[in-house]
Amino acid sequence: MSDRVMFWDRQGQPIDVMDFARKHEDLDYHFVAQHWVRGWQVSTIWLGLNGNLNPFAKVPPLIFETMIFPPPDVTISSDDLDDYQDRHATEEAAQAGHDRALAWGVEKLGSYSVADITGPLVPGTSDDTADWDQMC
Repeated sequence: MSDRVMFWDRQGQPIDVMDFARKHEDLDYHFVAQHWVRGWQVSTIWLGLNGNLNPFAKVPPLIFETMIFPPPDVTISSDDLDDYQDRHATEEAAQAGHDRALAWGVEKLGSYSVADITGPLVPGTSDDTADWDQMC
């Protein structure tokens, strides 16, 4: 039996496998933020496990992940948008990483695409309070 921590909650506190499973099933807990820009999905989630490729490194566990996914009808790469991935140690860093990924996606798709952003910045909120002009 290992004493190594395998699972963490969104605050970075160790949790057991059953608590991890319960939290992972809760989509409001699992998703940090999601947006779509011209069909491209920018998604930031809580992983709950260490996404660091070196789990023995003496750094905080990377328990959040931001990725960009292509629309279903895209069959070729678009300026590396579909290769975008970033991992984060804290929820605050994950939200900031999501905002950077969204801005990067808008830059790659063209600044005119900022008008096409859909989806709440944080689940349960509205885009009415977001200042997209400053972000992008």
